Amino acid sequence: MGEACKTILLVEDEPDAQSLILTSFEFANLPLSFQVVENGQEALNYLSGKQPYADRECYPLPVMIMTNISLPYMSGFDLLEWVKQHPKLRHLPVMVISVSDDPDDLVQAAKLGACSYFVKTSSYDDLIDIVAEQVL
Repeated sequence: MGEACKTILLVEDEPDAQSLILTSFEFANLPLSFQVVENGQEALNYLSGKQPYADRECYPLPVMIMTNISLPYMSGFDLLEWVKQHPKLRHLPVMVISVSDDPDDLVQAAKLGACSYFVKTSSYDDLIDIVAEQVL
């Protein structure tokens, strides 16, 4: 069996970004698996164990959350804030992902407790390093 896979919850509504991230990690061959949801509300349902995510065998609690800032229904910042106010989840590292390197966004992410901020135009090798450092 080897080491159990650790789960990362990816909150990303753009299919291209999803597949870039997932493919990068596949190539890195780390003991990580991904659960992908497309918006903040789905992420809350996942993290709260609401249907269809109630089965923790199939939908384990993640060791890390990666979230885009601009999402339908609820921004990545709102999600981050929710996680950090949740006693059982606030220890989880949350990485904020954005196409923008707007300093205000960086400040906001840090203020809300994000562990890191990744700009989508950067190298995905950097992304993998950051994640590996956080959770492996």
